[in-house]
Amino acid sequence: MTETENEAKEAEPVLYRTTIHWAALLGPGMLFVMGGVSVRARPLAALIMIGLALVWGLLSIHNLRASEFAIGTSRLTIRVGFPFKRFYEFPFSQIAGADYHQPALGVILNFGKVMIMHTTGKTIVFRLVAKPNDFVERLRREVDRFRQEQEPNPTGG
Repeated sequence: MTETENEAKEAEPVLYRTTIHWAALLGPGMLFVMGGVSVRARPLAALIMIGLALVWGLLSIHNLRASEFAIGTSRLTIRVGFPFKRFYEFPFSQIAGADYHQPALGVILNFGKVMIMHTTGKTIVFRLVAKPNDFVERLRREVDRFRQEQEPNPTGG
């Protein structure tokens, strides 16, 4: 894809945008705390855990900044992942449905798993999405609006 194609596709207005939730930092944070608590008992193992936690945390922070779930007027664009970036672009005509699941902690912190169903029957799952209920409701509304606009209006004839 050339730069001009990227610019042309970016011209579509974004109606709703969300990202990966900050809860993605809980894993590195817990590993860091465990390493800090065990420094006196096992210093070498603790330093390794702290080092791994810092690397994992930095990768998670970059993932938080680079990830985006954007609903446009005619398509859904998703950019996730670091260091292995994944880019998804779904025209609304190819989306069969969307749903979300929030575990108990997800309800409290407002994050969850989003499932996008493609018209081919394939389901793509994204975890740790911030505000999954708002995202899915807005996506459903925009897909319904798009389908209503695409239906031919019956004329009295």
